[in-house]
Formats: sequence, C-alpha cells, structure tokens
Amino acid sequence: MFVLLTILTNLPFWIFIIILLVLILLPQFAARNQQQQYNKLKTRQATRQKEIRATVIDTADDGVETIRLTTIDSFVLTAKLYPVNQPKALVQMIHGVLEHKGRYEDFIRYLNKQGYAVIISDTRGHGESINPKYPRVSMDLVDELVDDQVLISHYIKQRFPKKELYLFGHSLGSMIARNYLQKHDNEIQKLALTGTVMAYPLAPIGVFLARIIVFYFGKYGHNALLNALNPGKNDQIDWISYNQENLDAIAKDPLCQHRLTNIGILTMFDINARLKKIQQFQCQNPHLQILSATGFDDTMITGGEKGLEETMDTLRTIGYSDITNIVYPEMKHEVLQETNKQRVYQDIVDFFEQMGY
Repeated sequence: MFVLLTILTNLPFWIFIIILLVLILLPQFAARNQQQQYNKLKTRQATRQKEIRATVIDTADDGVETIRLTTIDSFVLTAKLYPVNQPKALVQMIHGVLEHKGRYEDFIRYLNKQGYAVIISDTRGHGESINPKYPRVSMDLVDELVDDQVLISHYIKQRFPKKELYLFGHSLGSMIARNYLQKHDNEIQKLALTGTVMAYPLAPIGVFLARIIVFYFGKYGHNALLNALNPGKNDQIDWISYNQENLDAIAKDPLCQHRLTNIGILTMFDINARLKKIQQFQCQNPHLQILSATGFDDTMITGGEKGLEETMDTLRTIGYSDITNIVYPEMKHEVLQETNKQRVYQDIVDFFEQMGY
C-alpha cells in the first residue's frame, strides 16, 4: 500500500485525481453488480418450482421443532418452531445483532402460554445459521436478510393455514422488519418492534466508506474507522440493559462473543439507510397495526424522544396510521431482558389481541 501511494503521488495531478476517483468508485460499482446478480438469481428462482425447501431435523419432547430452510441463494437457515394446538395467531420473531434465537426462549414460552405459535430463526451470520461465506456476524446483502424472513413467513403460513401472522423484530430485527414492509407488508397483520433503531444520519456515508473498506481490505476484518462510525459499540455492553444478570449472561454466551466484521457493519449501515427511502415502500397494507416498545434510556439506539418521533413520522409518511409508541422508564435497549420484563411481555400480548380494521 505504501509503494502504491508513493507511485500515485509522483504522477501528474490530473492523472492522480482520475486514478483516485476510479479507486473510490470501483467498490460502488462492484456493490451494484453484486446486487444485480442477486436480483437475477431471484428472477430465475421465481420462474422455477416454488416449493419451500425445509427439513425438520429434530422434534423435542415438548413438540419444539428444529428446522433447516434453504434460501434463494442455497444458504441454510436454522430455525425453531414452537407450536401450540389451535393457535390464536402466528408470531415470527427476528433477533438483534451479536445474538441468537436462544435468547428469546422465555418470551416465546410466554407467548405459547397465551396461545401463539412462534417461529424464530438465527439470522444468517448468527447462531447456527453460518457457513464459510457467512461466519458469525458476517451478513451481506440487505435483500438476503429480508428474503430470508419472507421465506420463513411463507413456511409458517403453510404449516398453519388461514392464521394471522404477526412479525416481531428487535434492534437489527426491527430494521429487517421495517425493510420487510417495503414489498411484503400484506403478509402480516401486526408488527411489534423493540429496541427500535432510529435512522442514523451518517448511514449513507457509512455505506459509501464501508464499501471501499470491504473491497480493498476484505469482508471479514475489523476496521477501526467503521467501528467508530457504528453507533452500537462492539466492545461495551452496559448500554444494553440495567439487568446485571442479563449482562453477565451475554458476557458468558459464546454465541454473543463476536465483533462485527467489516461486511457486517456495511450491512448495518445499508439496512439503516434504507429506512428513509420512503419511495421504496409500496404500503399495500396501510391499516397494518404497528407497536414500538423501547426503553427510555436507550437513547444511543432509538435516538430518544426525538429519534422515536422521527421514526413514527417516517412510518406515517409511508402511509401507516395505526401506530403505538410505548417508552418504558428505567429500561435500556433490551426491554425483553430487564427485571420488569413481564410488563413488556404483557403489553405486546395486549397489542396482539387488539382488534384491527
């Protein structure tokens, strides 16, 4: 790299500028090409057999199923289905970054007792949904993450026909869920969000810089500049929760002990930047009921009162009108893991049981 810089600085100024522009723009074109290739893959798959490729690999004594689902790009997602007899409705859950599906077991069991069947997967690059291309905390295209969840929606609705589907997303999951709305809001009847991430003003700049860093320094490294731009700090956890038992459990959980890779941070910036691309939202289901449940002291992620109001305004601008915003005092990011989490559990169930249009 030093030799390259030395050569560049000895060139005529105008040639130096042209080469510099090419070096800066090349990663942007590469990213666009990658997206186009994925879009072509989706188009080819859409013309083929639409049968869902899913295998139940284990059924526990209590009926909980471990399932592997094969995605559009032949990635294998690992999910768990928590069934109940004659469910009131179906709940599909999307976890946050740097965690996994197992951390939601207590809330899922609560939902089961209230009569809801629940499915949750490990997001690609998390938990058991990993492979050499997607090691832990290495996501890539936003559309892959959204399409993974659409696949899960189709699967659970196939297993339980004619049942309403409610989508839940925490933190990163809240962003995946809102991107899911762009083309697929007619798949669900309710959306519940916790740790509702604000639209980060520097996200578009983050996307631009992260593409350059990923292109020249690799997907799986850890760049100090990208980490500094990332609002959720990899090396700290005290912002996550007031509940010390929860923080201790995170610190001991081997599936949570990973830093975001360069490509992971790029994906986080990209999915966040898309929250403000209002023209991309088709709003096929304007009567969709939406709940945001966050901690008062989660200001770094939600943006506090101002950030949450901006998030709600964005949803209203898209065309959604049935929006409820609950902010809990003395709670931080993981409201489902605080000591008084039962209050949040019940508020979400109450939201699920509200009559819609």
